[in-house]
Amino acid sequence: MKKVLFVNGCIRGGQSRTLRLAQRLVSRIPDAEIEVLLLPALHLTPYDAKDIAERDALSAAGAFGAPFFALANQFKTADAVVLACPFWDMSVPSMVRNYLERLCVTGLTFHYGSDNYPVGDCRLTRFVYVTTRGGIVDNRDPVLADHASAYLLSLCKLLSAGRFDTLAAEGLDIVGNDAEALLRAAENQAEEMAQHFWD
Repeated sequence: MKKVLFVNGCIRGGQSRTLRLAQRLVSRIPDAEIEVLLLPALHLTPYDAKDIAERDALSAAGAFGAPFFALANQFKTADAVVLACPFWDMSVPSMVRNYLERLCVTGLTFHYGSDNYPVGDCRLTRFVYVTTRGGIVDNRDPVLADHASAYLLSLCKLLSAGRFDTLAAEGLDIVGNDAEALLRAAENQAEEMAQHFWD
């Protein structure tokens, strides 16, 4: 079986529409062992000067098995990652950003090749960002742009050769929209995605 890391960054827990959508996808992925990482329980804070010094010292020593790099090692060994979090102020919630910065470790999750271009060292073949949005995104307009998907695509390509996809239900908070119908339509997309997840 293949290892799927389900990174749950849903702040509202059981009330989260994003979690509902993500669970539909994750529960339907075939041939998968699901490992759940519950971000709200980790209480991650942004790196400070002490954290950066520790990271750099461990990296210089090649001590990549240290507990400091546990999240990066967990990510590195996943065959696929499903990251679920709400579309938050045009990007991702801060706790998700705090998690993501722990994944970018030179010499562990990526390295620089002979041409000075970064090469991903993670084995994942799929990275799926699952989200729900109250409004509608439009990348032609900077006020409505989806900066989260663009950022996560770049991160995926930095760390791996995996395929990146966004699965989203949007327009859920627009007056007059049927939020439940929109969410059900996205759940149908999740089921279709799961059927061909490893293709």
